[in-house]
Amino acid sequence: MQQQPELIRGWIMVLLSFALSTFVHAQDIRDTLRKRTQGQKPVSMETEVKGSIDAFSRLSNYTFKPSGEGPFPAVVLMHTCGGIANAHMRIHGRELLESGYVVLMLDSFGPRGISSCQTRPIASSVGAMDAYAALDFLAKQPFVDKSRIYQSGYSWGAATAMLLASPQSAEVLDSALRFRATVSNYSTCVFGGRYPAVTRDTDRPLLMLFGELDQELPLTSCFPLLEEMKAAGAPVQWHVYPGATHGWDKQGEGRNGYVYDEATAKDATRRMLEFFAQNK
Repeated sequence: MQQQPELIRGWIMVLLSFALSTFVHAQDIRDTLRKRTQGQKPVSMETEVKGSIDAFSRLSNYTFKPSGEGPFPAVVLMHTCGGIANAHMRIHGRELLESGYVVLMLDSFGPRGISSCQTRPIASSVGAMDAYAALDFLAKQPFVDKSRIYQSGYSWGAATAMLLASPQSAEVLDSALRFRATVSNYSTCVFGGRYPAVTRDTDRPLLMLFGELDQELPLTSCFPLLEEMKAAGAPVQWHVYPGATHGWDKQGEGRNGYVYDEATAKDATRRMLEFFAQNK
């Protein structure tokens, strides 16, 4: 009987060791990044630069700039599983352009013959590879402030935002450049209960915006993780919109359970712009 406490302590140490190794593995996303981008090449950026976004503008991998010589801050804007054609992407691109940002409308689906990730799944790791290609393209433009290139993504593109905030993505995808800051709109932190998108080594400012009633990508996996990361000094911020669903900025998609909320959509844009301004 006297040996029982020692036996219990031994089992506790084994369990703690297992939990620690599992945690460390869960935070190391390099193998996942390599596997999911293996054999893939980044999409190509269109070299024509446009000055406005209207109802007829071609968006796929085009760059739009404000009038003037610049240099201007820039944003790589990334779409949801529905692709670049969704009307809300045109609206967000126009909002950024009118706010004085160069906008690159990154399309990871069209060049690969994908209309939606519901019909053909594609990893957000591939989106990260494309985002770094877009970053490299923008950094070479004379009208872009190379120290102020940001990324903002929605749903699928939001998962990419979290990957870009970790140095592991740049290491695996061989990018010498990093985004100044990234924004994640209506996403989650761990997919399928096992694939982390946000990691504790996050070293670039990351803003996460959540819908309280998001059933597609519930925010539950983000807490207490984000609180612990912030307490440890990670540059993470977040906001939860009460009553908001997934896709709060997408009109006409009630069949998917998305409830358009104009006030939330406007506030999310405001928070994004303020976040970029805070991280010059």
